[in-house]
Amino acid sequence: MNSLIFTQNDFKNVVIDLPTSKSISNRALILNALLNNKIILNELSSADDTQSMLSVLSNENQQVNLYNAGTCMRFLTAYFACKANKNISLLCSERMKQRPIKALVDALINLGADINYSENENYPPLLIKGKKLKGNSINIVASESSQFITALMLIAPFVENGMTLNLTGKIASFDYIKMTAMLMNELGLSVLLTDSSIAIKAYQDEPIVSNFTIEKDWSSAAFWFLIAALNPMLSVNLIGLSKTSIQGDNITFKVFEKLGVSTTETKEGLEILKEKNADDFLIFDLINAIDLAPALCVACAALNVYATISGLQNLKIKESNRLLAIVTELNKFGYSVSNSSDEIIIKQTNNIDYNQSIIINTYNDHRMAMAFAPLSILFNQLKIDDLTVVSKSYPNYFNDLELAGITVKNI
Repeated sequence: MNSLIFTQNDFKNVVIDLPTSKSISNRALILNALLNNKIILNELSSADDTQSMLSVLSNENQQVNLYNAGTCMRFLTAYFACKANKNISLLCSERMKQRPIKALVDALINLGADINYSENENYPPLLIKGKKLKGNSINIVASESSQFITALMLIAPFVENGMTLNLTGKIASFDYIKMTAMLMNELGLSVLLTDSSIAIKAYQDEPIVSNFTIEKDWSSAAFWFLIAALNPMLSVNLIGLSKTSIQGDNITFKVFEKLGVSTTETKEGLEILKEKNADDFLIFDLINAIDLAPALCVACAALNVYATISGLQNLKIKESNRLLAIVTELNKFGYSVSNSSDEIIIKQTNNIDYNQSIIINTYNDHRMAMAFAPLSILFNQLKIDDLTVVSKSYPNYFNDLELAGITVKNI
């Protein structure tokens, strides 16, 4: 158990060197492996998920444990399915065994893949016998996970005839699909994306870029927007971060504008600062940026904003059931928070006791730890059950928090 202690100083500027994007890193690693490592990838993420991906792609093991790394499980399922004569067993954690993968597996089988469920039908772990796949036009339900669609996109140039994906149903996290398309086109692959379909040509040894540098991570930046929103005495300089990013989570600066946080472009990156009060009533739809939900929900509750945050149906199948976890943990503080199957409603609350002792459960989920730790700015006796979970995406998070006056004491 660890106690989080906030020390209020006079107005200060902090400089944060964010991690690079694990989302871009993991996509680039899969593509580069299929291109026989023709590209030099600069500044790969140090996050656990990216290091796991790099390790699996660098070894010839016939059995690997991906634990609770959802991106790795989805992308590597497609990758190994198209690797002829490569047989592999993809193991995972108990939580991953509850995260469905049927839509992706069905689509791959439609292309000729040989994939079997090792335990429960429609869920990992998986046994894959790699084959040469033949591309065609396939339909895939787009409402469950954008990572299923991205997994298919990444292998599409390397299957016979390429691939056309017809997206059915309401599309979840379309901006992540768009990010994948933009990355592939930047690397020299041919992807044509519309609102309902993706056409990808087979790779024909076209020119490919020789060097590619991974962007700073907007998903990690969201927690600094939260910190700035809670502490008007703080200016945060996010080095290397740009508004013009292929990452869908770059809408963070627009979202937090409504909570009073301004964003100014500088030569070094972005400067963020709380300059005005939040609006009293806000409505957000995060269908295309669901990873912002933990930081945004905590910010709205802490700033006493009446907020409705929708588009959250897929929060239930993240590293934890984030829909339930966010509501449960916020209610511990005395905030009035409820949820339906796809939204969280935060009502204004009076008479919060900022001296109460509260223990935050992180649910083995990196974003839960990073979202709730900043509440130590307001609450004097905040404890957190596990700091180590942040290594999944932002290993240096708690060291960086010290720059903002939040220190960790082991108890």
